[in-house]
Amino acid sequence: MNQAVNTITAEELFGVGSTLVEQIDERVLSGVASLGSWYQVATGVVALLFIFILVCYNNPLRVLFSSFIGRSSYSNLSVFSSEIRNIEILTSLGGVSMLSLVVMRLGVMEEFAMVRHAMGAMSAWMFGAMSFLAIFATIFFERGMLYLVGLISGHEAACINMWHLKLLHFSTAIIVVTPFVILALLTEGVVAIIAFYISVAVSSVALVLFVKDSFLLFNTQRFSIFHWILYLCALEFFPLSLLLAPIVR
Repeated sequence: MNQAVNTITAEELFGVGSTLVEQIDERVLSGVASLGSWYQVATGVVALLFIFILVCYNNPLRVLFSSFIGRSSYSNLSVFSSEIRNIEILTSLGGVSMLSLVVMRLGVMEEFAMVRHAMGAMSAWMFGAMSFLAIFATIFFERGMLYLVGLISGHEAACINMWHLKLLHFSTAIIVVTPFVILALLTEGVVAIIAFYISVAVSSVALVLFVKDSFLLFNTQRFSIFHWILYLCALEFFPLSLLLAPIVR
């Protein structure tokens, strides 16, 4: 026998003026998931760019890596001048894009509270875009200052060599750390932390090697140690401190 089902309204159950409210899902996405699918697409595009560089510029990259670890001289790269310039351009674009993704990733990691604090109320994408523009602005500033110094001092060739030396070290370092950075960008927990630390360690070694090679270049151009120290402070450490200042504060 069918029985009638009585429907009880909110007014009858809780009193006059009461209404039923839909339950809100309070679960908030965190980590990589909070950055959305476009973040993963952007990471994949950067990874494909570096695969393209490795495949298309295999020979000059082998010479570049040999020079990086001290087995040969950077003068050997002159035979690949046009290809080396393409590598510098592509790795600079890909490297800055990857660094911007790193800033976004650090901004949603609880282990890096300083980055989260620097991001403030900004979205991760806005913070990444600002980082992208800030890094490129620093690059153009350094290039402009080197050009100006060379023009005033009459050592244009030495300043151009210094600029390419910087780009070559950056290109080599960014290609070496790319697998670890991509791993850190797409994973969570201990794996991401270890990958980040490995990237920082490799970058630190690359920085030390660049400082050494910049000293040798200044020495061959018969600049004094004072000018070398002045260069490092004005065009290397000072711009880097400006980029890191918002995070450190």
